Amino acid sequence: MKDCRVKAITEGICDYYITCGHKYPWRINRTPFRVYVSEVLLQRTRAKQVEPVFSKIIEKYPDPETLLENFEDAAKEMYTLGRNIRLHYFKQGLEYIVTNYGGEIPGEKSRLMLIPGVGDYIAVAVRIFGYGFQDTIIDANVVRVLSRIYGKKYDGETRRKKEFIILAEKHSLHSRCVDYSYGILDFAADVCRPRKPLCDRCFLTVYCEYAVFYH
Repeated sequence: MKDCRVKAITEGICDYYITCGHKYPWRINRTPFRVYVSEVLLQRTRAKQVEPVFSKIIEKYPDPETLLENFEDAAKEMYTLGRNIRLHYFKQGLEYIVTNYGGEIPGEKSRLMLIPGVGDYIAVAVRIFGYGFQDTIIDANVVRVLSRIYGKKYDGETRRKKEFIILAEKHSLHSRCVDYSYGILDFAADVCRPRKPLCDRCFLTVYCEYAVFYH
C-alpha cells in the first residue's frame, strides 16, 4: 500500500509538470552549461526576473569560455538582478571549469562540488536537468510538500535528516526524474504554497495528511 502511495504521488507530480509546469527558457534545450548558468542566476531571485537576463547571456555567450572571456560585459546584464556577490563566485566557477575541466561541466557530483559557488543544490540540479541522471533535489519547497503529504513536522534542518532524504529518494529516483523534479518545484510554488496552500485545487488531497487534518 505504501509503495502504491509513493507511485501515485510521484506520477501525479510528473503529470502535473507536463500539463501545468512552467516552461522557462532554461528548461528548453537543456545542457549542463545552460542549467548551471540558470541555477546561479536563480539563487534567491525570482524566475521572471531571471528569464530575460538568462536569455541574453546564453545567446551572446553560449559556452563557459566565451562567457568567461566576456564576463565584465555579461556582468552588466546580471547587475539588474541584484545580489551581486554571486558574480564573484560565478567568475571563479567559470575559471575553474575552463582551467580544470576544459570548459566542460562535469556530471559527477564530487567534481561539481569542487567548482566555486556550487553547493549540493546546484550540483544535483546539473546532474538531473543537465544530464538526465536520477538524483534527489531537496530544498525548502520539497521539504514542505513531502512533509505535508506525510504529516511530518519540518524545520530548517529537515532537509539534512536521513529519514527525510530516504523519503525524498523514494519519489525522485524514478525513470521520470526530470519531470518529477521540475514538477515538485512548480507544484510547491503554485499549489502547495508556504501560506494558504490551494488544497481545494490539489489533486493529491486523497494522499495528503495535511489536507485531511487541517482543511
